[in-house]
Amino acid sequence: MAIETGTLGMREVVASAAASTAASLKRRVVVPPWLDIAIAEAVVASVTFAEALDKRDARTAEPRAAALVALAVVIENLRTAKPSDDTRAIGLGW
Repeated sequence: MAIETGTLGMREVVASAAASTAASLKRRVVVPPWLDIAIAEAVVASVTFAEALDKRDARTAEPRAAALVALAVVIENLRTAKPSDDTRAIGLGW
């Protein structure tokens, strides 16, 4: 997980991971408004953390913690998510 392992200078890696993960989730599950909001908030928190990684003498503990909390909310919401039609079409589901 990029949020847990991100270190100084890894802004692009962390921001890219956040964006690609959000896009993948949105393809694989039905995204009701509450999940869409949680995903968006997690991306914002992850990008905020990523931006902190580009600053010399950055204090990253707080933005990292905020990003992890936002990701935990997404994970909790995914427990009730349904697979998308595309996901079912390729034989995946739960």
